[in-house]
Amino acid sequence: MSGPPEDAVACQAMVPAPPEKVFRWFVQPELLVRWIGIDAQLEPRPGGRFRFEITNGQWCSGRYVEVVPGRRVVVTWGWDSGAIPVPPGSSTVAVDLLEHPEGTLVRLVHSGLAPEARRLHAEGWLRFLPRLAAVVAGRDPGEDPARTGPPPRY
Repeated sequence: MSGPPEDAVACQAMVPAPPEKVFRWFVQPELLVRWIGIDAQLEPRPGGRFRFEITNGQWCSGRYVEVVPGRRVVVTWGWDSGAIPVPPGSSTVAVDLLEHPEGTLVRLVHSGLAPEARRLHAEGWLRFLPRLAAVVAGRDPGEDPARTGPPPRY
């Protein structure tokens, strides 16, 4: 198995639930916003809208590319405001849900990122995937890391 592309960031997290349950947290707006964002407009089918508001006025937009219940979700990704230099739909987030004795191993690869955007997105995923694991387990995910907004350099 090869690693992620050079233009990508990759992260993973163990979520204490079966893949079928974890899948719902990527396709149901009321679940997605419990671990990332404050509002979401989701149409989980190939070509359907993938859009969520991470903080007031900061929307991430793209389209669902692949939706395999309980196994895989792929979306295009980018930021509407231009504050983060990743235009809507210009990058791709692929999430694989792998059955594991402890629940589900969530493997995420975010590709198509320019070098200047990789660190910000790597840090973001490393903050948000543990929130997913916490809320699925019924725990408090803690303070939302997006409340402070993007780093000053953006």
